[in-house]
Amino acid sequence: MKKFILNIAAVLMIGSSAYGQTIDRSIRPKAGPAPLLQMGTAQSFVSSNGIKVYVVENHKLPSVSYSIDFDIHPEVQGDMVGFQDFIGELLTAGTKTKSKDQFNQELDMLGATLSIGNDGIYMQTLKKNADKLLALCGEVLTSPNFSQSELDKLKKQAKSGLAQNQDDPEAMSRNITAILNYGKNHPYGEVMTEKSVDKITLDRCKKFFETYFRPNVAYMAVVGDITLAEAKAQIEKNFGKWEKKTVPVATYPTPKPPTGATVGIVNKSGAVQSVIDVTYPVNMKQGSPDEIKLKVANGILGGGSTGRLFQNLRETHAWTYGSYSSVRSDELPYGGSFSATANSTTSASDSSVAEILKEMDKLRTELVPDEQLQGFKNYMAGTFALGLEDPKTLARYAINEKKYNMPKDYYKNYLKNVEAVTAQDVMDVAKKYITPGVAYITVAGDKKLVAEKMKKFGPVTIYDLNGNIVTDAPAAAIPSNVSARSVVQKHIDMTGGTSAWENVKDMTVIMGMEMQGMKISINTTRKSPNKLLIDVNMAGNSLQKIVFDGTKGYMIMQGQKKDFDAEETKQYADEANMSQELGYLLPDHKLSLKGTEKVDDADAYQVEITKPNGDVVMAYYDVKTGYKVKTEESEDGPQGKVTQSTYFLDYKDGKGGLKFPQTIKQSGGPMGLMEMKLQSVDINTNISDELFK
Repeated sequence: MKKFILNIAAVLMIGSSAYGQTIDRSIRPKAGPAPLLQMGTAQSFVSSNGIKVYVVENHKLPSVSYSIDFDIHPEVQGDMVGFQDFIGELLTAGTKTKSKDQFNQELDMLGATLSIGNDGIYMQTLKKNADKLLALCGEVLTSPNFSQSELDKLKKQAKSGLAQNQDDPEAMSRNITAILNYGKNHPYGEVMTEKSVDKITLDRCKKFFETYFRPNVAYMAVVGDITLAEAKAQIEKNFGKWEKKTVPVATYPTPKPPTGATVGIVNKSGAVQSVIDVTYPVNMKQGSPDEIKLKVANGILGGGSTGRLFQNLRETHAWTYGSYSSVRSDELPYGGSFSATANSTTSASDSSVAEILKEMDKLRTELVPDEQLQGFKNYMAGTFALGLEDPKTLARYAINEKKYNMPKDYYKNYLKNVEAVTAQDVMDVAKKYITPGVAYITVAGDKKLVAEKMKKFGPVTIYDLNGNIVTDAPAAAIPSNVSARSVVQKHIDMTGGTSAWENVKDMTVIMGMEMQGMKISINTTRKSPNKLLIDVNMAGNSLQKIVFDGTKGYMIMQGQKKDFDAEETKQYADEANMSQELGYLLPDHKLSLKGTEKVDDADAYQVEITKPNGDVVMAYYDVKTGYKVKTEESEDGPQGKVTQSTYFLDYKDGKGGLKFPQTIKQSGGPMGLMEMKLQSVDINTNISDELFK
């Protein structure tokens, strides 16, 4: 047996030369014909109240899934943008006969999944529990209990997320691209704000549900260990009382593509990266003859790590961790979109845009090499075939063909149509749909560093997070008698004065915050000279502790102790100053007044502070009040440097004649947004040095 195996290996190594032929391994084998797909057919029926049901039997596992897709065009949300996002949570928060806890308990007892969005429902459970699960869902659809307390909780959560978005360049980019592509009066261009969340009412949520959650606009996919007859019986039994009703179909203004290249910038002061997007609306419906060709073209341009954008911006230039493109089709006129994105270093923002535009143009003017074309077509064929292993895919395809009026054989002919795409087809659709000279170029980054450079691509407009044009009124002029030191000194004076701060020998400040429903306390104790203890704890358990005794220190996290190195010792020696501003005025700190800038619509002096260890802090002091209102610091993160912004709000009198901000908001760090509230301040309590051991 061993000899036989070795002989086989030898034959494999020499190819087919044993038969008088030689294989040239430098030549890629020619692709064979596209395989014929033997796709099954979903069985279908329409329930008595109009649900269009598609059933795919798969008896390998004793489970069944049910998904409902509503074919609706609801009215725009208007002054209550965001309320549609709450529909699912409100519906699963109990019914008229079951409290939220009772509802969730029944769901848990079934070991089932039930999730609801504003345009669909998904359920999955073991076959033996299917009737009970459908009964729960039927109860939700016929007797929901919309709770004001639940809505209030959802609004609070939404506003917390919006607060985090204020310093999230990704969120900034999403907002501005949506607004520019579709406009604020289109459902795809509406952006949630704190103001719109405040206006949301329970009646508006109820009305949406009662208007659009109707069986006659519902498509249902039933997949798993079930027969057509069983599905019919289940649907009629559990959804028969769900009343059909005429559902209105809203019309929206057709988005207007840009007439040339324009640049939109959302400012993120101090950002070390720019989120770039070259985007515009596309008129591409599902099942269109051009759709598959455009998918191939887009895949070659930026469909993954082998795409041209990734290879150019990351592999060749190392400006980004990744660059990609996407094309989205949609049933609405110009409801689709093209997008080419990158998270670039700030210094290379304009260069990244230039390379994206160059690659887009190259696809329009040069035929794609056969090897690259065939490589991506093979990838598309493979992922399509792999998707067919999931029985849910067949049901989804059947619904898509019906819902979007696609050709009945669209998916059966998919592989054949992919294989038929030629290099000329790619160039033709690129000329038609990929338009580098007619696009919105959006940048979420530091406008001071990128705005001027972006003018080479088109007119530049500055927007805020919600897509409103920022007039960028000139910031306040700096009086001749104002310097960086005088700005810092004014903050000290406004918060109590140098003498009052110097009289503080020890101070303990406790801040509280809530994260994911858990209450966290940040206890910071300082003692002169230069002793520091920071203890972050939850329910009496320390999550992180930093201890510095004036000369050396350590950190404990998750039970692991790490002594400070020389760099960290310098850092925490500076952090241990009783007043950060008094520390800034020491000779070992360098101060530079950079100018003025708006912080929450108020003029603020921008002071750059270079610490003894070389770290740089950008601090902003309100021109009128003198208070420090914001700081920005860069730190290393998993994806490179990130900018951490800290906001200081609502200064009030405290102990010792000093004033403290009652709220501190911090974003950009590994924990996301943190909003900390001042709980207590204790001064000169004779704290023992033993605390800092």
